[in-house]
Amino acid sequence: MFNTAYRTSPKTGERENGDAVLVRRGAESITLAVIDGLGHGRMAALAAHAAIDCLNRLPLAVELEEAMRAVHEALRGTRGAAAAVCQLGATPTTAPGTVSFICCGVGNVEIRCFGAKLPILLSPGVLGARVQSFRICRGELPSGSRLVMFSDGISQRSPFDSLRHLDPEPLCETLMREHRKPDDDASVLVCDTEA
Repeated sequence: MFNTAYRTSPKTGERENGDAVLVRRGAESITLAVIDGLGHGRMAALAAHAAIDCLNRLPLAVELEEAMRAVHEALRGTRGAAAAVCQLGATPTTAPGTVSFICCGVGNVEIRCFGAKLPILLSPGVLGARVQSFRICRGELPSGSRLVMFSDGISQRSPFDSLRHLDPEPLCETLMREHRKPDDDASVLVCDTEA
């Protein structure tokens, strides 16, 4: 139902990665996350991994706003993080051949959707420090849609449309090789929906 791939890499010269990625599969659902701990190095890595640990402890069916609030609380006292979290899955109300899509992004992370028009609006702030409100986007993704989530270590000007022909694995490799910024941690997560 979901074909995923991701790559994550620390800033050039750093040993620890301040970015982290989550792909958590359920029977007919998937939770995806890209976490970008503020800055880079050990303190950023601690924040990013605290966010991933929190998401892994929550039930798969948790409401997304509740999950974001839990991560926000879990990161208090850390450097903080930006994050993009998406939940995809089949529900009784989704149309045949589609999956439900719920996402929330906080800070300087990106969520791009190809194959469907969704009003993705990121929330300003820093998880663990300050977030005024969590903007939750909901919609449906038809089979053949693509979701790309990435940290600010990947250029926002990456030519996603011209790379659309690539499967998730080679797309991740191409973005990391040709469009990452060496002066920052970088992560990209690609998820294609399939019939």
